[in-house]
Amino acid sequence: MKIWTLAIWLCSLFRRKLVVSSYGLDGVGGRRSFVEFIATTSISTSTIAFSPRIANANGDDDATKRDQSGLISSLLDGNSVSWSDSGSKFKENRYRTSTLSASNNAGPASTMPTLYPEWLEGYWSAAYKFKSATIPQGRSILSLRAPGAGLGTCLELPNVGYNPASFPIHFIKNEDFGEYFNVYDDLAFNVPRRFEAFWPESKVLSVNVGKGDHSSTVTPKCFVTGDGCTQEENPLLHSPSSRYAIDFDGPTRKSGRLTQTSDVTVVDSISGTSASGAFSVSSNMSQYNVNQELQTFYKVITSYEPVGNSGDLVLGKVRVAAFLPFYIKEIDAGSISSYDENAAVALYDYKIRLKRIDDMEAVTF
Repeated sequence: MKIWTLAIWLCSLFRRKLVVSSYGLDGVGGRRSFVEFIATTSISTSTIAFSPRIANANGDDDATKRDQSGLISSLLDGNSVSWSDSGSKFKENRYRTSTLSASNNAGPASTMPTLYPEWLEGYWSAAYKFKSATIPQGRSILSLRAPGAGLGTCLELPNVGYNPASFPIHFIKNEDFGEYFNVYDDLAFNVPRRFEAFWPESKVLSVNVGKGDHSSTVTPKCFVTGDGCTQEENPLLHSPSSRYAIDFDGPTRKSGRLTQTSDVTVVDSISGTSASGAFSVSSNMSQYNVNQELQTFYKVITSYEPVGNSGDLVLGKVRVAAFLPFYIKEIDAGSISSYDENAAVALYDYKIRLKRIDDMEAVTF
């Protein structure tokens, strides 16, 4: 099975020296030649350059977390989903330029990175299984600007309806964040692997992330070749963030394979823990697909619950709620159809199964 560059994986390892091989992936000219390199790393957690201390914004007490968990559960299981419970407006979350490569300030203001419970720390084999897609407000209002209508227009589920092969994901622990909710999503590791698993015909060429909490600046790009991926070159690549971007090569309907860019910002988020120990999070996302000059808006609602006492199995589910603001409809059709812009026009549901693996297993995917 093809894998993304091992260089980014090496940067995220903390206590192991390795001799590794890096396989090229499918590109415009077919499969790249096999590239071997020897890399040695001995990075301790104390040498990773993290962003400034991030306050735990997921709720300060058990009662608050239970209330938030109940709200998020209703979003996962209900027949309709609203854009935001925090009052943010679509106009506040729009990207301000189509030249993202030339501007670090293109994205909307981001929220604090989500912090997860410590039982999610480590590497996991993630299996996604499609459950359903529903259209709460009817098919007549849908357009190609709805997230998920086109491949890659929703980076959380790049190919809605597809059941991908299992792929590795990684959560990093930093005890400076607190005693329990001290784990965060390793976006630089996870986003390329999820994207290629859902869209096997694509290839991620580079990834970069926002520099810390509420930052409008981004890290240098980490390329599939390994350039720009070391801890010395890119010290904040694996730091907690609420923004990420990828360049990818993928097939198009009329123009063959093209290199494209997508940039995603988490604009607000809530999380909570149920009485049974399930952790859930709901995040509003603003994504800009640069080449199409297409911005999409969607909410990602996810729940994780550990199974048994071994700590090696987690079951969960994810729902992506797709939104279509009025101004988008005006651009497409020149008129406004009757629908609620603050309610989702499509709901995509998947089941998730996480099985714990070690770092060596993660690289063999």
